Amino acid sequence: MSFLFSSRSSKTFKPKKNIPEGSHQYELLKHAEATLGSGNLRQAVMLPEGEDLNEWIAVNTVDFFNQINMLYGTITEFCTEASCPVMSAGPRYEYHWADGTNIKKPIKCSAPKYIDYLMTWVQDQLDDETLFPSKIEFNLIDRRELAPLQELIEKLGSKDR
Repeated sequence: MSFLFSSRSSKTFKPKKNIPEGSHQYELLKHAEATLGSGNLRQAVMLPEGEDLNEWIAVNTVDFFNQINMLYGTITEFCTEASCPVMSAGPRYEYHWADGTNIKKPIKCSAPKYIDYLMTWVQDQLDDETLFPSKIEFNLIDRRELAPLQELIEKLGSKDR
């Protein structure tokens, strides 16, 4: 994520993780937005009847990421390497970055760099189809059984993209 310093991109914001309009996930997002505006937080986070818990959590996680991304974008000019040399929560708590893969030993870094690392890491998780599949595959039918319909499946699938 490139708020200020990422080597991955020169953009100020990461692109939003889009939920395709018309999809079931989009409908869940609209439901979440409608209930969140009701003022009843318990109702807003409650799993809608008949919905899959993992899909509900995924939709809300993506939306939360997009909201945080926009919020940080509004303050990025006030939190620079010079004005925020460490990522901290007051004088008693300092955060060091490690993702366990590229950076295994926690490193001290500025707040903007920490946020850059964090948002890039979250975006990578959201883009990982094994963690957040963009389409539900129930695997109810063995793929070999679908061979006679493969051409039709490919045509229909290409319209979703």
